[in-house]
Amino acid sequence: MLLFVMLAGCAVVKPDRRCDEATPIDWGMDDSFESTVTIMPFEAQDGKWGVYAAKMMQRHLLDTGAFRRVVLSGDRKPEAGYVLTGDLEYLYYGGTHSPSQVCVSVKIADLRDGKTRFLRVSRMSSGKDAFHLNWLSRVYVPSPYPEELLNALLGHIADDISQRTVLIAKKCP
Repeated sequence: MLLFVMLAGCAVVKPDRRCDEATPIDWGMDDSFESTVTIMPFEAQDGKWGVYAAKMMQRHLLDTGAFRRVVLSGDRKPEAGYVLTGDLEYLYYGGTHSPSQVCVSVKIADLRDGKTRFLRVSRMSSGKDAFHLNWLSRVYVPSPYPEELLNALLGHIADDISQRTVLIAKKCP
């Protein structure tokens, strides 16, 4: 009886988060932490999401100390150093019946020679399944908001970029 009272009103929630990423270009950015990076608004179906992603990437790069200066550019031409561009391929809120999904690609080009030094494509989906122990039935739990997934992806990418800015150039095979 005591066990039943403890289980009454409880639900077991199982988060289901999947992350897939690929780095097709990683030529290294040795000693670029002394440089400036200009972040352009990301390409997105809705322009406000592209500006939001650029602001979040600026915040994450400033937190990690990847570059000496991190400049957010509106429509201006990029300053000297590196330029970071991105593309929000999709941003989907799943609600209670399906997982939220985000796909973003980030590219850093060296303006001196015009070559792409870093390209990362990341996808993440996250949802929650819940089972109510008292009712013995499934409970619908809302998926996380896409902003949470986007910020997690951009923070992870910024951490990877900051590790590469202090490394000796890594040559692609």
